[in-house]
Amino acid sequence: MKQDFGLGVAQPVFRETNTQKIEGRGLMDMPMLDQAPEILRTLHYLSSLVHSLKNPLGTRDHPARLCKDLHDCRDTLNDGTYWIDPNLGCSSDSIEVMCSFSGGGRTCLRPISTAKLEFSVGRVQMNFLHLLSAGAEQRITIHCLNVTIWSHAPSLPPSQSAVRFHAWSGEPLEPDVLADSCWQLNGRWQHADFLFRVSDPTLLPVIRISNLPKTTASSRFHLEVGPVCFL
Repeated sequence: MKQDFGLGVAQPVFRETNTQKIEGRGLMDMPMLDQAPEILRTLHYLSSLVHSLKNPLGTRDHPARLCKDLHDCRDTLNDGTYWIDPNLGCSSDSIEVMCSFSGGGRTCLRPISTAKLEFSVGRVQMNFLHLLSAGAEQRITIHCLNVTIWSHAPSLPPSQSAVRFHAWSGEPLEPDVLADSCWQLNGRWQHADFLFRVSDPTLLPVIRISNLPKTTASSRFHLEVGPVCFL
């Protein structure tokens, strides 16, 4: 009697528990069915994103990560203007750049104005450009009239009144002096050409020039800021 009584009680308890498990599983699956359209849209977006990453067009809607990526994928492109998105986020923050494919796929940012050290690139995108690049270079020319910019003679080192350049990180930056004729105070326009070529891309672009000379009625100067190209 005790043995039969124990089996009779255990059996319905087992069946009830099993039924609850099956019903509970079905209830948990219902939200997944409701989310199916959203999941399909997400998968479609990810598929399109992967395709665009493998086959970048360099357009505003389908930007490349860097000019080098365009160069590696499509080696028949000509130098010119293209769109990139270094952080690979939404294409709405893509950047218009000059791609130098003849230079190995360099990504060049042009200043807003050649007279100012300003670039229309957000700090986030610039940080990604720095991370993805192996080096950078930039050229700056200072046109001068009756005013010294660098040294007082071709064979002399920079004077104490020489201009000073400051990197993107804020630290002083030493240039290669390609030419300097501003020491000639002869009433004619001269120029000083400076090249910045760095292996640490976080140093460029140049963001400030200090110790610029004071001008008078007979002395003037103006900047010609070149693009910064990331390698």
